[in-house]
Amino acid sequence: MPKDKDPYTLDYFVFARAEGDAPTRWVASGRRTHPVGLIPLNKLKHHGVPWESRAVERNALRMLSACSRVVRINSQPHSLFFGFRGINWQFRYTPDILAHVHSSFLDELLEGRPLCEAVAEPFHSEIAFEDAVPVLFEMKATSDKSLDEPSNQTKMNSVEAIYAHVDQPFLILTERPHIDTDLMGVITHLEAGARDHIGDLERSRCLFAFGREKCMRYRTLSEALGGQPKGERLVKALHFKQFLSIDLRRGLVPDAPVWLRQQAEIARDV
Repeated sequence: MPKDKDPYTLDYFVFARAEGDAPTRWVASGRRTHPVGLIPLNKLKHHGVPWESRAVERNALRMLSACSRVVRINSQPHSLFFGFRGINWQFRYTPDILAHVHSSFLDELLEGRPLCEAVAEPFHSEIAFEDAVPVLFEMKATSDKSLDEPSNQTKMNSVEAIYAHVDQPFLILTERPHIDTDLMGVITHLEAGARDHIGDLERSRCLFAFGREKCMRYRTLSEALGGQPKGERLVKALHFKQFLSIDLRRGLVPDAPVWLRQQAEIARDV
């Protein structure tokens, strides 16, 4: 049989996933020259997920965890194995992040909006997991030399074609302009309440503070819930629990709008 003129004709592909939606590849640092590790986040099914780049991948995970339009996050969600016709070698690709997001979030990224801007946007209503859109992210440092390597470009072109074939949104984002140091500073302060326990009492206090309002200022709400630091920390925790949504576009400033989300509205009226 004559050989295909195109040496890069895709021959096959297969996805491999770990049981229970666990990461398919747990990062080890024994033979690496840069920091890697695990990070505990809200919106995870597991206690922690791996990251391989502190400045890009780890920060992207933290940003997505703080975003009101993200429902669930996982890293290293699956591995994609594929081969080219006539080439006796199997290629493997593992995406950095899988995020289940509101459709408006994906639309904005496809239109070219920086990730940091989309993350800071507030969202006023509840997002059911079954309504969320799964999006895969490949995060790249601006200085990553593989961006200019022809062999890597051929591989990534094939990866993009496979995901397009199976109707899976896939985005390759670089450190600039998508990772913003100012927003990361805001998220660092916001994370003070990320893993605080929130129960019915805390939610009821928050509902009482809102009364019939749907939006309050950050300082006003914090003072109503106990002032600094207790009240502020509770507002931050309720944001991470998706009970509230803080407008992060100007940071945690006193007059930042804080929205009561739809699930809380339903609970309040019962």
